[in-house]
Amino acid sequence: MIQFEAYPIWLQAMLWAIVPLLVLIGIWFRLTRKRILERAGDPDLIEQLSRSVSKKKRLTKDILRLMAILLLLFAAWGPKFSDELTEIHREGVDIVVLLDVSNSMRAQDIKPDRLEKARFELRKLIKDLRGDRIGLVVFAGQAHLQTPLTLDYAAFDMFLDISDESLIGVQGTSFENALEIGLSAFDPDDQQHRAMIVISDGEDHEGNLDEVLERARKENVIIHTAGIGSFSGTPIPIYDDRGSLKGYRKTSTGEVVTTRLYTETLQSISIETGGRFVHLNTATAGLEDIYNDILGMEQKEFSRHEFTNYKEQFHWFTWIALLFLILDLLITDLHGTERNWQGDYIRD
Repeated sequence: MIQFEAYPIWLQAMLWAIVPLLVLIGIWFRLTRKRILERAGDPDLIEQLSRSVSKKKRLTKDILRLMAILLLLFAAWGPKFSDELTEIHREGVDIVVLLDVSNSMRAQDIKPDRLEKARFELRKLIKDLRGDRIGLVVFAGQAHLQTPLTLDYAAFDMFLDISDESLIGVQGTSFENALEIGLSAFDPDDQQHRAMIVISDGEDHEGNLDEVLERARKENVIIHTAGIGSFSGTPIPIYDDRGSLKGYRKTSTGEVVTTRLYTETLQSISIETGGRFVHLNTATAGLEDIYNDILGMEQKEFSRHEFTNYKEQFHWFTWIALLFLILDLLITDLHGTERNWQGDYIRD
């Protein structure tokens, strides 16, 4: 099988337009030379003087040049050949990420803020994925499935960019509702190969987790948790429509509201389901440890397909073209035996 580089149509047309152009130039050159010779003198005399030139050899040299040019053009087109079929197996684990987008995630104890730090860590995680499907649930006081399980990491990244507190009208931190939505995002026909990652500052926890954690254990979902934020109180900024800071959240009495990281609930969730807890508090802390645990899980096959492993072969055509050009230089257009006209001898 043969395949060519995906050059634009206009570029392909320009490459192959050179061929008829060269043929026309060659014809024009021959006709021009013939006219010049006709004007130079008697045709019979010129014919006798040029008997040493072999027309067949001259034609052979022209053909060699033309073939070399054609081969170079073909090589420039980027030919790829292959008769080898390669089978690709895509295996991995289903991972559902629960991202806290409550107002407290805008605290700037981690620069630029907690939510941006969480996005940064998730983008690093996407780059490390090895065929795993990934989904996204955003939550605050309520939860919303932002991205179903997918192998399209670019789509996940796009929806991650637009995930913020504006998506959830009810503020707070409802782990119960978020876990319910996250569990429902998994394939109901597969009770294995499941992992969940919860990223939150753990503040203002609402609801009862016992029932939802029991469901997670029954459905074989391992829940890892990542706490983000500092343990000291930090004010929550308020931004205007243009993204400019206009103040900090305050209580009804005018006191500035502060937020800090609460790890108790997050650690409890991971312990109850056999997961890992990490603290995303520094530049060196990330989700790598969690993903290393996920890599140790049993993998399932998401897709299998065959493709032809094309290999570039342009160099063969280039070498043959070079060989033709060398032959053109080595072949003389003179006859192999002396055929020069000696003229008529004048006898005494």
